[in-house]
Amino acid sequence: MNDRRRGVRNVLPQPGIATVRVIQDVEVARLGCTDAAVITTQPLPIGERVLLEISDERHTTWKARLFRAVSTRFVFRDGLLRREVGLSIVGQPAAADARVSNEPARMPSGPLIAAISRRLPVRLVEVSRSGCLCDSPASLDRGCVGFVDVRTPGRHHSEAVRILRSQRAENAIWPYRIALEFLTLAPLSPESLRGVAAIVATGASPGRTS
Repeated sequence: MNDRRRGVRNVLPQPGIATVRVIQDVEVARLGCTDAAVITTQPLPIGERVLLEISDERHTTWKARLFRAVSTRFVFRDGLLRREVGLSIVGQPAAADARVSNEPARMPSGPLIAAISRRLPVRLVEVSRSGCLCDSPASLDRGCVGFVDVRTPGRHHSEAVRILRSQRAENAIWPYRIALEFLTLAPLSPESLRGVAAIVATGASPGRTS
């Protein structure tokens, strides 16, 4: 994100609290009735809740379960050092899925690729028409695509974003500084975070595009 060319950064006098929602691909190393283990490129903080989504062998249906990260360790995978994160299911499966969930999971012969959805609270510190900077309690993979949501009294602003970089910061509460690039998937509007950035930058409401 080069704001020197694409927009003027506006430092927020009072950082705002928002939520970043991202989806990351993971490899399932173990899948049980109440626990699982996934191979990730980035660590998942112990205690963080994630939604694990797995498709069937024909990739026609998806099953989603809410898990909590309970452990992490380094393992060798395909000659590379990776992280294996242990997950424990949160709550009990729905009644309709009880029979299926209580059966032993059958792992396919090849790698099982799944997706985890993460929701991280972040602190917005700078915003421009092209993106924003925020502080985060955890790191996010570069290139991940998701949404940043900001709620204010009576308003909900959402914007599709791409993670440009995530670097360590000297802050005990918010130890990572993350740069987010806005993805222009919809016209500029006062309901979008880009629209709010335009209002801050120009002092006028963003115009509509046909």
